[in-house]
Amino acid sequence: MSSTRAHILAVEDNSETQLLLKHLLKGSFDVFVVSGVDDALQAADEREFDIFLLDINLSGQRTGTDLLHLLRQKDAAQRVPAIALTAYAMPGDREDFLDAGFDQYVSKPFTRADLTAAIESSLERAENAASTG
Repeated sequence: MSSTRAHILAVEDNSETQLLLKHLLKGSFDVFVVSGVDDALQAADEREFDIFLLDINLSGQRTGTDLLHLLRQKDAAQRVPAIALTAYAMPGDREDFLDAGFDQYVSKPFTRADLTAAIESSLERAENAASTG
């Protein structure tokens, strides 16, 4: 991976989890945190991100899965890896999120190691896919 820090768009509606994400990732990544779908879409229009961390249960009518599908309609975001952050941890949930288009799945509560491993493996896979064409 290059020496520049990856830019992460984290979408999380819970303020405590927002603070936790910032705290856990601040030393390794540049993290931009928003609380909802509209703010996330605006952020994706205004800057480029290397990875999306999307809470699934967002307040309002749209979910993190809905947001992922909206982001994928943007040219600049079509190949950006996306990680589902969710409390859904029943058998089959992981596969459902991967089938919905997410690259990784991290269940809540998560540790810094869980999150960092998912981010780094997603970035590595994206970099390998870009270099092989």
